[in-house]
Amino acid sequence: MPDNQKKVLFDFIELNGQLNSIKGLHTSYYQIGFICSVQALPELLDLEQWLSYLWKSNAEMSFDNEQQATDYAQRVIALTNEIQTAYQEAIPLNGLQCHDWLTPDKQLSEQAIQFASGFLAAVEIFNEQWTTVEGDSNSENILQTTILLLTKLAPPDANDPQFLAIVDQLPKYHEILAILPQLLSNLAYSAAQNLVFDE
Repeated sequence: MPDNQKKVLFDFIELNGQLNSIKGLHTSYYQIGFICSVQALPELLDLEQWLSYLWKSNAEMSFDNEQQATDYAQRVIALTNEIQTAYQEAIPLNGLQCHDWLTPDKQLSEQAIQFASGFLAAVEIFNEQWTTVEGDSNSENILQTTILLLTKLAPPDANDPQFLAIVDQLPKYHEILAILPQLLSNLAYSAAQNLVFDE
């Protein structure tokens, strides 16, 4: 599974590298974070409900030609399917290769920051969807833990002393990245189970 994950992720990133002409498209890792977040929602959304968020706000969702649009849509669908398959069985997203998201001097790479930003953006946009897990302490705890840890990777305000004090108590970057692939799958799996029991 991780080998296929890795290939699908690589294909998605590679295509994004070729789509330099598309203005306003978020970075590859922001998009991946966003997609991982959307796929973790308790109830799956249709592609049309979230695809436009892969572009920056006020950017026009457009392609140079039809082939480019088709290629992009196919890679997005392949990625969502791969993530969903892993989530359904609580398989860690090792294809993300989070262990590579630290620089040699143990600082966060841009990939880590972008991924966390994308994931958190989707949590905020689709916050209402997450209300369905309220009352399920397990899902709520995993969601809060995920948000806290990802907020350390992509802090909204790095100058707030109160926020910095909280962040200081969280695990170190390498510890967060080590557990992130399993944590995300656990979140999605728990949220989905919660929905099943709810029906």
